[in-house]
Amino acid sequence: MIQECTINSSTHPNSSKQDTKKIKQKNSSNKNLWTMFDEEVNSNSKKILECVYIKEQELNKNDGLCVNCKYCLFIGEDGFLTCSNNKCGIIYKDNLDTSAEWRYYGNDDNNHNDPTRCGMPINPLLRESSYSCKVLCVGKSSYEMHKIRRYTDWQAMPYKEKSQYDEFQFISVISQNSGIPKIIIDEAMRIHKKISETKTYRGLNRDGIIAASIYIACRMNNYPRTAKEIANIFNLDNASATKGCKNALSVINDLEQSNEINEDITSLSKTTPTSFIERFCSKLSINNELTNLCKFVAYKIEQLRLIPENTPHSIAGGIIYFVSQVCNLNISKLAINNVSKISEVTINKCYKKLEGYKNILIPQTIIAKYN
Repeated sequence: MIQECTINSSTHPNSSKQDTKKIKQKNSSNKNLWTMFDEEVNSNSKKILECVYIKEQELNKNDGLCVNCKYCLFIGEDGFLTCSNNKCGIIYKDNLDTSAEWRYYGNDDNNHNDPTRCGMPINPLLRESSYSCKVLCVGKSSYEMHKIRRYTDWQAMPYKEKSQYDEFQFISVISQNSGIPKIIIDEAMRIHKKISETKTYRGLNRDGIIAASIYIACRMNNYPRTAKEIANIFNLDNASATKGCKNALSVINDLEQSNEINEDITSLSKTTPTSFIERFCSKLSINNELTNLCKFVAYKIEQLRLIPENTPHSIAGGIIYFVSQVCNLNISKLAINNVSKISEVTINKCYKKLEGYKNILIPQTIIAKYN
């Protein structure tokens, strides 16, 4: 900075009134200001960046151990990883939370409905749609709010994920009405996404693939259902359900054979008569003792390899009718048919075959107790 000083003639005796002289002076603080600025910039550049969150890969490298003391980590009351060492006790609060986020949009003193809103949780099957918002409307909402909700739903997800979302909702509603557990429904959605991204089906073949996803998920979780039961759940004919199961299994086998790593291999559980007995006995209101007796008979049949010509589904129905006749239970073949969808003729055939092995299959204590 340069300051200009003007000396008037009134202050100088030898100069005239018109003559003025400008004296340029340099400010001594100029250099000091630039030095202070440079020091501030250099000091900011030397600061170490703070880690906002730790990646899961870094925690996995330590095998779930603390970074400082190598002690085991556990999940605390707040949901954060905490070191189990009393001397360390670090709480890892720098993990990303992918769950739903709740927000409150309103005053505490109002008498209206709760304006709390929940953010969309991240769904690994619908990644692009997980970052959208959901507009809620009630019956009293205005016409404009309903329009906003409709437009938001249209733009919230791409067309590909929109069709998958509709199919996921269809699988979820039908399965829940049929009493299928939530873990099997989630597995069925994952299987259906894998198949639909590999090959496109239309019409009855598409419905068969949707039903096959439930069939495969039940087999994977040791909760088998027959193709006929799956067809009744989704209102399909037996041919479409059976064809859909074959197509789905062939697509999954091709995918796993082409995958060199083979990290995610689909393993289906073996279908035995024991897999159906507990479900059928529960619907027929049979007590636990006789249910365990039916399981014991099924185990003996499998061990001795009796009546191998019948399917496990049919053998389970025959075992229940066989035990009911031995223990004098009032259970008819029609009641078993309504539960298992096995024809009365097949139940009677299995019963006649098991009747010859009565002394081998039924313990004498059970016969003496119920006769």
